[in-house]
Order: sequence, then C-alpha cells, then structure tokens
Amino acid sequence: MTSRRNFLRNAGAGAFAATISPLISNAGAAEAAESAAAKPDLFTLGIAGYTFYGYKDDLDKTIDVIKAVGVKEVSLKNFQLPYDSTQDQADRVLAKFNAAGIAVYGVGVVSMKNEKEVNEAFPYAQKAKVKVIIAAPSYEMLPLVAQKAKEYNIRVAIHNHGPEDKIFPDIDVIYEKIKDLDPLVGICLDIGHSYRNGNDPTAMLLKYKSRIYDMHIKDVDRPVAEGKTVVNGHGGIDFVRLIKALRKAKYSGSCSLEYEYPEPALGVAESLGHFRGVLAAVK
Repeated sequence: MTSRRNFLRNAGAGAFAATISPLISNAGAAEAAESAAAKPDLFTLGIAGYTFYGYKDDLDKTIDVIKAVGVKEVSLKNFQLPYDSTQDQADRVLAKFNAAGIAVYGVGVVSMKNEKEVNEAFPYAQKAKVKVIIAAPSYEMLPLVAQKAKEYNIRVAIHNHGPEDKIFPDIDVIYEKIKDLDPLVGICLDIGHSYRNGNDPTAMLLKYKSRIYDMHIKDVDRPVAEGKTVVNGHGGIDFVRLIKALRKAKYSGSCSLEYEYPEPALGVAESLGHFRGVLAAVK
C-alpha cells in the first residue's frame, strides 16, 4: 500500500484535487439531501491561511486544495497577501480566490505590537476588503487598536497562542483586557491552543461568546504545552460538545480549520470530513 508520505511526495495539488473532488461533491450532495429541512447553522466553515505555510511560493496550489475540499472562505496570511501589496496586487490575489468560488473574509494573524504595526494593519485589511483582522497586539496598543477599528469599521479578533504566549495565552486574558473597549475589538478562539493551555475550549466559547468573532479549529493530542496538532478526531478535543456549544452560543463567525503541517492536503481533507460528519450527526 502506498504510504501517505509517498503519495504526497509523488502527487501534486492537481492530482489531489482530482482524487478528492468527486468524493467531496458526492458527500456534499448527500449531506444537502439529508439536511434540506434542517435549520442552517449561523457559523460558516473556512480555512486559516497559515494552514498553507508549506505552499508559501505556490498560491495556485493553496487554491486548488481549498477548492477540492469544498470550502468557500479563507483568511489570508502575509505570505499569501504581502503587507506591502499595492491595491492592484491585492486585487489580483483576491481575484484568484474569487474565480475559484472562495471568499477572503479576513487577514491574519497580524502583529500589532507597536504604533507602526497598528497603523499599517488597517489599510492592509482595507486593501484586502475584509471584515476582520485576526491580530496579536500588545497590551499597550489596545486603545489605538480600538480607535483604528472604529475608524475603519473593521473587527479585530485577538488570537490566543497557548502557554508560550506570555501576552495572550488564552481568551480569558484577552477578554479581561478588551471588555471595556469598543465592541469591534474581540477574540479569535484557537481551540487547539486553548486546549494546550490546559483549558476546555468549549467552556471558553460559552463563557466569552459575546466577543468571539473568529475561531481556529484544530485537534491536539494532549492538553499540555507540548501538545501537537493532529487530524480532527484523533486528539483530545470533544467536537460533539464543541458543535453543540457553537449552536447554543449562536456563534455566527467562521470556524476556520488550521492544520499545521508542511504538506497539509490530506490532513485538511480528513479533518474537514470529521468536522462535517459531526455537524451532520449532532442535532
């Protein structure tokens, strides 16, 4: 049997897309037929751009994989849309995604550790025509971040990065720092990093739901700092509870898969298959 590693080494994104697209199409048709009468979820399914760090020099490969797995929205990292892009350059990148039926809804994670970074982040997001910046600010910059968010009418979702992050290890800290700021400043809940921080991401979602504007969805093998990203369903996160909580919280942002491997294509497909399966099974 051909190993996953050999398959990935020998097959390009085009071959992957040709292999997986009929499966996605058939699964999508069956799912649509089964759930036609069901109330649609308020949240959407997306992919975080960092998933494709292994494809930094190949935007077309990124688009091929996203299209193959049937996802309709993405947030972009700066290796997909450089910070110094002109409007024409940004428009060309956006046009590639739009032509594939993929909407660019956000950018990030964007550093906002000083005034220069904050002042540059919002024009960058404006060029990308997005509704949210997934951000990593310092405490000192939060008043300026709130001011700029209001000026540009763009939401900021501050990302938790786990126990290594001494500023925002989890979203409880984020909430305490932003609760009195303009409501345009909120949270991106990365459930994997929350789990690595020793917390229950489902409980975090329900507690801070009013300010969660974006989510990064991943599974992690252990609830410790050394925990590693794994295919959804192979780690310790309870996705049944999570999806029930998403519906209970009436969460209306994106659930963006973030699968952190140099060659992510098959893991992305497996993880999305698991997430969609739980969505279909959980009432």
